[in-house]
Amino acid sequence: MKFSITYTLSARPIFLLATFLASGWACVAEAQTASAQTEPAQTNAQPDTPVLEPIVVTARKTKEDLKQVPQSITVVTPESLKLAPFDPGAAIARNSPNVQWVNRAIGSQFFSIRGVSSLGTPVNYSDGTVAFSTDGVPNSMMSASNVLLDVNRVEVMRGPQGTLWGSNALGGAINVVTNQPDGTRDIHATGEIGANDYRMGEVVLGGNIITDTLDGRMALRYGHQGGDVRSLYTDDLDKRDLGAFRGGIRFTGTDDTTVTLTGSYLRDEGNAPFYLLRDASRFPTSGTLTEPKSVTTQGGTTLTVEHEFGAFRVTSVSAYQYNELDSKSDNADKLVYDQLGFPAVSSRGHLDDKENIFSQELRLNSLEGDPIRWVMGASVAHGEGSRTCVSAQCAPAPYFDTIRMDTDLDSTNLGLFGDISIPFAERWEFSIGGRLNHDDIELKRRNSRDIADLTGSNSTSETYPTGRMALAYKWSDEVQTYVSVARGHAARVYPLFGFPVNGVVDDPYPAATGWTYEAGIKTSLFDDRLELDASVYHNDIKNGVMTFIDPALGTFRTTYQDYETTGFELQGRLLISEGLTLTGGLGYTYSELGANGASTNTVSGNKVPNAPEWTAATGLQYGTSAQAVSLPGSLSFGVQYQFTGSRSADVDNSFDLKPYHIVDTRVGWKNDANDLEVYAFGRNLLDQRAETFGALYLGIETVAVGPGRIFGLGITKSF
Repeated sequence: MKFSITYTLSARPIFLLATFLASGWACVAEAQTASAQTEPAQTNAQPDTPVLEPIVVTARKTKEDLKQVPQSITVVTPESLKLAPFDPGAAIARNSPNVQWVNRAIGSQFFSIRGVSSLGTPVNYSDGTVAFSTDGVPNSMMSASNVLLDVNRVEVMRGPQGTLWGSNALGGAINVVTNQPDGTRDIHATGEIGANDYRMGEVVLGGNIITDTLDGRMALRYGHQGGDVRSLYTDDLDKRDLGAFRGGIRFTGTDDTTVTLTGSYLRDEGNAPFYLLRDASRFPTSGTLTEPKSVTTQGGTTLTVEHEFGAFRVTSVSAYQYNELDSKSDNADKLVYDQLGFPAVSSRGHLDDKENIFSQELRLNSLEGDPIRWVMGASVAHGEGSRTCVSAQCAPAPYFDTIRMDTDLDSTNLGLFGDISIPFAERWEFSIGGRLNHDDIELKRRNSRDIADLTGSNSTSETYPTGRMALAYKWSDEVQTYVSVARGHAARVYPLFGFPVNGVVDDPYPAATGWTYEAGIKTSLFDDRLELDASVYHNDIKNGVMTFIDPALGTFRTTYQDYETTGFELQGRLLISEGLTLTGGLGYTYSELGANGASTNTVSGNKVPNAPEWTAATGLQYGTSAQAVSLPGSLSFGVQYQFTGSRSADVDNSFDLKPYHIVDTRVGWKNDANDLEVYAFGRNLLDQRAETFGALYLGIETVAVGPGRIFGLGITKSF
């Protein structure tokens, strides 16, 4: 059976609908409060009544119950990440309404939140609108695509987050929280095998090393996945081989002070194609003449020192990261060139991108449970990036592939920030925060022949503020509504592709800026068995940087574009009965491009690329005794469904990427001692090849796709 639903909704009705719903919820809350004043108080569930476990987040740099934070936030669990162990970006996005993971190929991947993103392909690894951090340490877009290891949770924060999460948080921020060396004994090994030559092994060792003094934890993972994209002239494509490590130690031998040192390493090798002909026979099939290859290497270390005084905490986070992406790909695909009537001649390009990133944050903040929540501090981040490029995109005629172009991109960001939440008049809370940023950015271009016309440099500096205000009202202990306004600002960007003209390097593109308006409600019902979180928003973005393939020339072009997005999110979780939990989320985004700041406007009124109108996710988790099937121990069953609607592939709205549905499932058995689990899993049961990126290449529709279906078995043994 096939069906489709067409639905058009403008920005204004969204806010009218939101106002109506908010007023209705407020009336319900008032009625509940009035009822509570006339009936015997029943504020707590009975001791034997199961309730939802609270979700703790650090979105405001201190530990808080998620339902008390006046922001639209999604927390992605490690169980959800395990459903896409080779592609955590996809797992994060599919579990977060109005979040997209745009995946063209290794190194060309980025997040979009509420339609705010790079409008095409990022022009460098700092050209992001969504800040991505690991344990509070800012990452570049190069490391945002890395495999995540030993994760506790992922916090997805919507709307400008520059106050506490640094530059380039125009659309939001994502913070990966890993399991820390906290002394908890955790020793286990996991192995998985499955279809398409899939195999994965992981070992975790955690516990106390010296009593009351030193704790440790480490995790190791190896993984392999066979290629599932057919290729006419090479081996099957989209293979992956990876090895990853994360470990650390924590010193607690001094009163009120903890010192944590962590480190990580990753090597990820693959052969994803540059693009695929969308309408090829037996799709997905590649006609690349030579096999692509990419090797990602990442390493880093973080030193965190915390000292708790009587009234506040001081935290210092020092970090170093090294990222490298060495990739070779062929722009000539015979299937595409046959459509054009051109002979396919190999055009193999080579890119080697490297980064060294140093960062430091020093902050003071209130303690958990204090009536006034506050944080203040300073940060610095310095990046040293380089690109070595040999391809037709890197040098002008008549050189093309005959010379090597080298680009150095150095940047420094300084920030002073503060944020405070003050309760007043019993039920009200006012929050305000801001950051003052200063950027220094320098670009240098050189070439292997020392040609003066293709050598040059340029630099820029800018000082700018970002901030956020929110007003929340607690109708009762279970219901809170809020409104907020936030100002976002991204850094100015130089494109990594390009070359000087007569020794002159073009100025950077303007910084993208925006205002975001949000209203929401958070409520807990049925004695903490149901939690609901709803929000509406409007983004007004100026000078969004846009890089795209010119369909006439087949080369990359960059400009900047205004745009607006409007929509809502609805999230919830329900404890149906003991052991049976339902979660879900729904997102809607209406987007529209506005004026073009660089040239004659031809796309005003079009949809923002890579921004679907509808996204949805729901999951059901059930655990019970295995006695029902005459076995000891316990059984678990989980199923998850995710939907992403159609979205425009480019600013010209040349074609839409197809909607897709992802269904994952897992069935497991644990023994009575709870130290052995055997399970079966199915990922992407419908075998839908999700279109993750699209571009009109010389007038031909080309796409990138996600992985196909995998069935497998796994076993976990704890010691």
